[in-house]
Amino acid sequence: MDNSISLRSIIMKIINVASDFSIIPSGRQMSDGSATGQHFYKILVEQLSKLTSDEKLIINFDGVLTAGSSFLDESFAGLIRQKILTKKEFFNKITIEANEHPEIKEKIIKYVQGA
Repeated sequence: MDNSISLRSIIMKIINVASDFSIIPSGRQMSDGSATGQHFYKILVEQLSKLTSDEKLIINFDGVLTAGSSFLDESFAGLIRQKILTKKEFFNKITIEANEHPEIKEKIIKYVQGA
């Protein structure tokens, strides 16, 4: 999970959800299974705490079969609700890639904006 690339002095850390976490991330609470929003939220908090001010975190969903709404809400909007990031910080620090399922990115944006 320590994939790093540097482009024009912007450092990016990448989490590929399918290979680093699960091809079917779903559920909200840890009691819902092993690849839930609470599990991924903890990973996001850990990775965000390691970023320097000029680094960005890329979350790539290519390769997942689906991503449940409760998973997406808990993982991403949870960062706003728990005051880990402001909405502005979220959009400055995190880039969502979901070329195979663009609705995943759309849902994340909706949940973050509504948090």
